This record gives sequence, structure tokens and C-alpha cells, in this order.
Amino acid sequence: MTKFFKIIWGYEAEDYTEIDETEVEKAEYAHLTKKDAIYSGGSVSGSRIIAVAEDYHRAMGWNRGYKLGALDYEELKEKGIDREYRKFLAEKKDKVHYLIETKQEHLIGKNIAIPELEKPQHNEISEAAKQLSGKLKV
Repeated sequence: MTKFFKIIWGYEAEDYTEIDETEVEKAEYAHLTKKDAIYSGGSVSGSRIIAVAEDYHRAMGWNRGYKLGALDYEELKEKGIDREYRKFLAEKKDKVHYLIETKQEHLIGKNIAIPELEKPQHNEISEAAKQLSGKLKV
């Protein structure tokens, strides 16, 4: 299922450009570097980008100008959409920061896995637990 996001460039409710998950890295890069970019929803000046954020309206099929209420946020929470979107966005932002720091900007938006950013498995904890349990055996 496609995830939807928005590039917020103003302070009014509808001051944003719609993008999907494939353009999040490019949008975050433009935001951090203040570079202009063209997206499927239109062009945005990087110096005007305030944030790249989740677009729950498109995800849920709500009208663009609809103001979300407490029940809407509860529905997003119940369906896990809020967590899923926040996690996805955080991972993309971490990836862009890493690629900028390591001078690999050419990989931004290429959907390439970065092994250095993969979350470590719980093997270290498992090994420590095994060692501890071995010591506690009578």
C-alpha cells in the first residue's frame, strides 16, 4: 500500500505539496540543503520547506481541507497508520542524514539499502542472556 506525505511550505492549512513515499528522501534532502526540486505534486523551493510530514488525509481518503479531530487521531492509532508512517518517515530522514554526512548524496531517492543503518538484531542480548543463564544454573 502506498504511503502519502506532504511537503509543508507555508503556515495555512493547505500550504503543502502532496508526494508519495518514493519522493520522501528527495524532499528531505531539499529541505536540509535548501535546494529546489520538482515533485509529482509540483515544484517547491527548498528554502521554503518547513517540514516533510505524514499526509493522513490522503491515507484515509479524507478531504484535503478537513480538520482532523480526536476521533480521527484515534482511528489512525487503532489502525496503526500513525506509527507506520512515523517509523517510515524517521527511517528515511535518518538515511538522508547519513548519506549527506558520508558524501553519498547521489544515492538519495534510489531506494538502495544502507547496511550501516539496519537495526542491530537482538543477538547481543541473546548471547548475554545465555551466558548469564549458564552461570546461574545450579
